[in-house]
Amino acid sequence: MKKKIIIIDGHYCLYQNYFSFIKLKNKNGSSTGVLYGYIRLLNKLIEKFNPKKIIIVFDTPKKTNRHKLFTKYKKNRISMPNELKKQINPLKKIIKALNITIISIKKIEADDIIGTISRIFTKKKYYIFIYSADKDMTQLIKKNVFVIPGSIKKVLNKNDIFKKYGVYPKSIADFLCLVGDFSDNIRGVLGIGKKTAKILLQSFSSIKKIYKNIEKISFLPIKNIKNIKKNLEKNKKNTFLSYQLTKINKNIELPKIHSIIKKNTLNIEFIKKKFEFYQLNEYLKKINDNTFSILNIYNKKKKMKKKHKYIEIVKKKILLKLINKIIKKKIFAISIYEKKKNEKKKKFYLSITIEKHETWWFIYKKKKNISIKKILKYLRPILENNKYYKIGKNLKNVFHIFQEYNILFRGIHFDTTIINYYYKLNYKKNKKYQNLIYKYKKNKKEKSFKRKFIIMQESLISLKIYFLFKKNIKKKKRENFQLIDMSLLPILAEIENNGVLIKKKILKKQKKNHEKTLKKLKKKIFKITKEKFNINSSKQLQNILFKKFNLPKIYKTKLGNISTNEIVLKKLSKIHILPKIILQFRLIKKIINTYLRNLIKSINNKTNRIHTTYNQINTSTGRLSSKNPNLQNIPIKTKIGRKLRIAFITKKKWLLLTADYSHIELRIIAHYSKDKNLIKDLLKNKDIHISTASHIFNKPLEKIKKYHRNIAKTINFSILYGISPFGLSKKLNISIKKSKNLIYRYFLKYNKIKRFIKNTYKTAKKRGYIKTLFKRKLYIPNINSKNIYLKNSAKRFCINLMIQNTASDIIKKSMITLHHLFKKKFPKDIKIIMQIHDELIFEIKEKKKDKIIDVIKKIMENNTKLIIPLYITTKIGKNWKEIKSI
Repeated sequence: MKKKIIIIDGHYCLYQNYFSFIKLKNKNGSSTGVLYGYIRLLNKLIEKFNPKKIIIVFDTPKKTNRHKLFTKYKKNRISMPNELKKQINPLKKIIKALNITIISIKKIEADDIIGTISRIFTKKKYYIFIYSADKDMTQLIKKNVFVIPGSIKKVLNKNDIFKKYGVYPKSIADFLCLVGDFSDNIRGVLGIGKKTAKILLQSFSSIKKIYKNIEKISFLPIKNIKNIKKNLEKNKKNTFLSYQLTKINKNIELPKIHSIIKKNTLNIEFIKKKFEFYQLNEYLKKINDNTFSILNIYNKKKKMKKKHKYIEIVKKKILLKLINKIIKKKIFAISIYEKKKNEKKKKFYLSITIEKHETWWFIYKKKKNISIKKILKYLRPILENNKYYKIGKNLKNVFHIFQEYNILFRGIHFDTTIINYYYKLNYKKNKKYQNLIYKYKKNKKEKSFKRKFIIMQESLISLKIYFLFKKNIKKKKRENFQLIDMSLLPILAEIENNGVLIKKKILKKQKKNHEKTLKKLKKKIFKITKEKFNINSSKQLQNILFKKFNLPKIYKTKLGNISTNEIVLKKLSKIHILPKIILQFRLIKKIINTYLRNLIKSINNKTNRIHTTYNQINTSTGRLSSKNPNLQNIPIKTKIGRKLRIAFITKKKWLLLTADYSHIELRIIAHYSKDKNLIKDLLKNKDIHISTASHIFNKPLEKIKKYHRNIAKTINFSILYGISPFGLSKKLNISIKKSKNLIYRYFLKYNKIKRFIKNTYKTAKKRGYIKTLFKRKLYIPNINSKNIYLKNSAKRFCINLMIQNTASDIIKKSMITLHHLFKKKFPKDIKIIMQIHDELIFEIKEKKKDKIIDVIKKIMENNTKLIIPLYITTKIGKNWKEIKSI
């Protein structure tokens, strides 16, 4: 809503557009590049900045006052090309017909006119945007004067100038007179470059002060300072002349200055004729369609935008008015913020936007007439009713805030955080959508914006994004988003609210025991080394292992240091006891620091449960992630790590039930590739890795040993993601020749998988995206990159993305179906309490276990139809570690 004027450096734009569109001509052979470029620029500036007025300032061909001061001023400049000259008069006529002011004054340079206009209109509280790439213009920048440096993507302020030159705008003229300016034929002072000028001006701020303190500059940390001092003294007269040439005069006389922003009549017929003659068809069509931005801001008949209302809820009467509006509309955007250290410092902000031009807001204040409880009492029937669609940002968080007030937040319809994530994965760039997101993020970063304003903007922008989504995204894609992504959100909120019951004593006891073990291991290590050192320091450990004990140096890190990673220590353990003990020390330390401390800290004292947060927007694969704490990385491979799971328990007469999709990724690849051998192996519902091992090692099933199976398992999951022979050799610790042979043997048996992978790459390369089973369109960055490393990485990523995204959607669909079924059939007998990769974990009543298991198995195995049926394994028990297969 600020009053804005854009001032365009006319001559700079002539050259910019001439060279940008040099080949453009109409059917008569007349050059039209400058005309087209100018109209294009004006439209873009109006669309982005919505100015009150645009002023274009041109230099005149005659010499200015600066030429009197210095006859060689601007002598380096090449004369204007004839094709450019021919376009100037037609351009000026079109600009005047568009009601855009043109100013040029004989013997006065455009810079001084721009400087004076800036001074006059900043006093009138206008914001000035100067379009020019001339560095002289940057000296005009201040609080409400900005420079657009030849591209509307950037707007320079005083901090940008300081970053670039090391001085603020007020010192730019001083800076240029010291370093010189080739384009204006200003030589500067011999020996002074940008770095030296920066130090001088940061010390003394102007050339006047530099000369006043000429004796002091000898103490500055500048190379060759004695010679620079001599050059300054020798060239004092020329330096001040250069300053006069570079300094913009902001006090010239401007005739009829008050008429500059006065509006005149547009000559549309003349504009149309000229656009037809010069074949500016793109903009002629926009005039006819009434989408020509220049006409829209100056046309007096243009409809005024409805001013947005912000209505504060200060009494019951206003609240009831809001409720009546919600009842009529049935859809609204909501934003909420709560922070409560204590009752005195409690913060509670709420905003609701029902229509694009109306936002209702409430801020808790102790002395207010209306309380939080009263507000929520009247809003409760709407908040708990599915019939009223709620829109907003991070609505899962809103769910938890209302939960504290015993309100079950229902009717979650559209979340902007999820559509932002979904949009990045699934759609190409949409400028309107991006601008809304940018606007919100910018507001949030600005320190001057109060929390109240951010919350009000959140609900308003959320509603705008929703309408934009409805308008621009096809119905099928909207349904996919609503049926899976949005349907899952309230379910995740309930899962988080359910939490998982934890026996704190067990974790505390484990922590205590591990800390004792850690001390013992430390003593043991120091006894072997016969000296104390920091076991956690790689450098100190390198000295002990490779200098003191002369153990072999196996690997080096990227930085060239000798590696002491887990692989190295495992290999060294075969020849010395110390690395083995260090591995034990590291493992226990990790268990304490990464897991036990975080888990103990995360237990809710009221519920004795851990309430993790599940995130739908953190992974590129569509998988859910868990944080505060992360329950998806609780160790399973080591005995000591598995012990943590003993603390995950249930109430009396309840059990923990896990339902895990068996080989879901391999089943998905079998579905996509239609590989008969893989389908056959999976249909047996036996150990797929033993079958694969039998193929690649050419041995009967009964002769397959554990190590054969482990290799086959690694290959099954690695080849799907495009692992190279080198990568596989490193993973299995075998030669590249052997790994090549294993890959060859694998694809010999499962040849259609290879064909599918190749076809997927080709499709991604051609279209830039892939499609999943659920018709999600996923864009693959760098798939056509010239950088081989990035391209190969993108190739591997596209298969991974397709499989993981499909697996993720299958699990999400199961969660949604099961949740709704449980609410109907078993409302008090079962809860989903965790989601771990391909596994769902439930808390169930012991007496209902058989019925519940049958239902879970039926839903999870049949919610998505694949060529090869889905299969789940179920386990049950009193705690997470001691669960047993059913």
